[in-house]
Amino acid sequence: MKDMLNELMEELATDSEIKAIQEEEGFKSYIRRDELAKDKTSITVIPSGPPESAGFASNDSLAKHFVYQVSIEAAEREIPKTLQKKVENILKSKGFYQMPGGVDEYFPTTQRYVDARFYQGNSSLNDDY
Repeated sequence: MKDMLNELMEELATDSEIKAIQEEEGFKSYIRRDELAKDKTSITVIPSGPPESAGFASNDSLAKHFVYQVSIEAAEREIPKTLQKKVENILKSKGFYQMPGGVDEYFPTTQRYVDARFYQGNSSLNDDY
């Protein structure tokens, strides 16, 4: 069985800047590491739920639909913007597109800028996810 989250994480880590964040343990799925220093940039990829059935034929689902939130936190405002553009381009190459909504805020309690966006995409027909 395939794992879309793992595939996307591996594809994102091919970018040198994202790879550097991964090496500093700032690139995770589901939740940002609490131990990560406030001044360290982080990228968190969060599934919005389980894969959903899509692409029906003869009362059978032929594909899966995925929705992920990509949350980027940094001490400088420009960093999340630059990284989200890279994320968008990489995910677009995998057939994922940005959805409406998200977050673009500064949080005084954490002293970090947060840019969180939602991306959706489908598996190829008959892939086992």
